[in-house]
Amino acid sequence: MSLVHQKHRRLALVTTAATLFFLFFVQGISAQAARAGCRNVPGDPGWPTLGQWEQLDEAVGGRLIKTIPIGSSCYKNTINVANGKDDIHVFNKATCENVQKNWQEPTFHDESSSSVQQTYFANNSCNPINVQGDCGIGSYVQYAIDVRKDQDAIAGIAFARKYNIRLVIRNTGHDYLGKSTGFGALALWTHHLKDISPVIQYKSIHYNGPALKVSAGVQVSEVYNYLEKQKYTAVGGECPSVGIAGGYIFAGGHSPGSSLYGLAADGILEMSGIFANGSDFTASPIHNQDLYWFLSGSGAGGTVAYMSSVTFRIFKDFPVSGAIFTMPYAGILTEDEFWPLIDTWHSITPDITAAGAYTYAFYQQGYFQIWPLFLPLKSESEALDLLKPFISHVDRLKKTHPELNYNLTTSTYPTFNTAYKALFPPLASGTLQWSSRLIPKTVIQNYSSDLSKTFRSLFNDGANIVEAIMNPSLAASNPIAPNSVLPAWRTSIIDAVVGKPYNESAPFEQMRADRKFITENWTPALEKLAPVERGGGAYMNEADAEDPNWRESFYGFYERQLAIKRKYDPEGLWYAKTAVGSEFWAEDEAQRLCRVK
Repeated sequence: MSLVHQKHRRLALVTTAATLFFLFFVQGISAQAARAGCRNVPGDPGWPTLGQWEQLDEAVGGRLIKTIPIGSSCYKNTINVANGKDDIHVFNKATCENVQKNWQEPTFHDESSSSVQQTYFANNSCNPINVQGDCGIGSYVQYAIDVRKDQDAIAGIAFARKYNIRLVIRNTGHDYLGKSTGFGALALWTHHLKDISPVIQYKSIHYNGPALKVSAGVQVSEVYNYLEKQKYTAVGGECPSVGIAGGYIFAGGHSPGSSLYGLAADGILEMSGIFANGSDFTASPIHNQDLYWFLSGSGAGGTVAYMSSVTFRIFKDFPVSGAIFTMPYAGILTEDEFWPLIDTWHSITPDITAAGAYTYAFYQQGYFQIWPLFLPLKSESEALDLLKPFISHVDRLKKTHPELNYNLTTSTYPTFNTAYKALFPPLASGTLQWSSRLIPKTVIQNYSSDLSKTFRSLFNDGANIVEAIMNPSLAASNPIAPNSVLPAWRTSIIDAVVGKPYNESAPFEQMRADRKFITENWTPALEKLAPVERGGGAYMNEADAEDPNWRESFYGFYERQLAIKRKYDPEGLWYAKTAVGSEFWAEDEAQRLCRVK
């Protein structure tokens, strides 16, 4: 809802970027004093007044949104974020039931300016599944600007600087590390920036070929659907709700096409954005080369700037063959039979990726599945050939255990997008807390015993294991120009994710304890298996948010990356958890973001 009340006359603001910046930053720059070294939060003397928020609302055309958590309809009392005390009376039984029904649907959170798909990072605020007490703001952003043009972002940046408040960038809330939320924050919500250019023939000294330019709010499914009509496709995420032009592409971005065409960051041609001082920029292999290098692999654009658009290469569409294997084995296979089978599976993963395939493997107690084997430009028989050593091993086990049944199906699709929609099952949001590790080919081939022992130990410790099998090698990726993609990606075969179920009905203290257990036990086990010295690392978008070694695990050139961060964000406006430079900030006991002394 807009903050401007009927009694206020709306101003017709037709401003330039420079005017907006002057209005909110240069004027009265020292009017408020924050707690030393900390961002202001509600209740601090420097927190903006309602009138000052209304002024911002007018500057952005009435599109400043006061957060009302989407779970609030389940609560008898919901605190008004404008004053921190009044009940805004939003309880509604029918609406609550709809929220509960859709709580784990990613698309349900997409349209919210504040909700997060990984609900742990909301700090249990307004949990609609386990309703207790009042509904307060928790770790949700306080306000969000529904950004429709660059001037809206500029106004928000200037306002955050003037009043010394936390600033985050968010699109859909598809964020596994809590980067797009934070107590007391103002969000630049990019979700409605949906411009997609016509396919262009891009020409530069680095690349000549088809390309697409998209704005910050465009999602993967929108790109795939648009390009299919033009007989093209792109390197985009596996989850349809992912914003392709945000933290996904700037952190690397893996895809069903990654073994064939590399990571999303490898295809960046140029990008545009706005710095903390309100000035705009374009970065490419020719212009602002250091910034281009940084943004092509170093994480969310909100580390150094607000990113408004990105242009990336695209590819002629292609047919895809797929295979799906499922095998219940509870009460049939012993551990000493199951894990040698998994050793066989791991042994063929380098051949699978060398063929250009992308594959998921899921381990659950008593159940194993490969869903799907996604194989571009090859036939169903070639898909079966890749799986043959594994299936042969299963068939040998079946001779000993006739009751062991499995299902193996194959299929062929005329385009990338038809295969994508058919083969990838919808994923629920917020169902796991996890850690992850990129497992290189050398570990699979030279340390296979360590790999088997580690996975077996984690599994017996209660971990659900998901493997994304791909190899975005330098040869496959053919990067447009040198970039800052984590080097571990180039030799990685398995992106291994190990997680515990996240239970919304359980006490939040138990979920905190689970999170701590993962960090203290499973993350070190994965790092021991695939340390940096063996070519290991972790994909920063799917890693343990509390990993104490995140600088070494997530980044391959940290000192250079930090120097560029300081060059383009000298005041440290931009912060995101585990982002470059985040080690200089920490949340205090009240969730206030403070500089580390």
